[in-house]
Amino acid sequence: MTTDGIKVLVVDDEETVRMLFQRILQAAGYDVVTAADGKEALSVIADGDIDVVLLDIKMPGLSGIDVLGKISTDWPNVCVIMVTAVADVQTAVAAMKLGAYDYITKPFDQGELLRKIRQSIERWQEQLQDKQHLLQLEQNITEQTRRLQAQFTEMVNSLAREHQLLSQLAEKQETKGKPLLAGLPPELQGPISTVKEFRDALLRILKRS
Repeated sequence: MTTDGIKVLVVDDEETVRMLFQRILQAAGYDVVTAADGKEALSVIADGDIDVVLLDIKMPGLSGIDVLGKISTDWPNVCVIMVTAVADVQTAVAAMKLGAYDYITKPFDQGELLRKIRQSIERWQEQLQDKQHLLQLEQNITEQTRRLQAQFTEMVNSLAREHQLLSQLAEKQETKGKPLLAGLPPELQGPISTVKEFRDALLRILKRS
């Protein structure tokens, strides 16, 4: 997986931790920005173009869990990886149920850090592609249904117009004391009567439904 174009936001209230993450990730080819607290992190994400957030769980003010909730609601396409001390692993696991994709414990191994970030991004992108594919299928089905409904409505309207025309012709003929089909050759009266009866029956069914 190439790291080109992937922008990572590191959120931690400890400057040394932020700088360490930034140095490692930039050396691996990621575009990295940092935030010292939850409020600043949300502001950076709101500006756009963030793909991944490394989010510390324990911070003053807005906690990592608070920030995660906001990201999950407002920016669901952003991949969030929680950063936690070993003692807070249970909290990190709980955070995954709230929308985080994975977690990293401090202190961390550099190789393990890069591997976990790479795997998280790959799997997250696959999930996004699956969601986009399903969304496209839903849109296609909706559009096809709309077209079929429009065609059906036009067919019903066309039958209604023809029925109205036939009714008007019938009234004129009956006013003159002649059946509607009386002026046609006998061999044509049967088929035309059958078509008319079929249309009338269909319209009666449609009116009842």
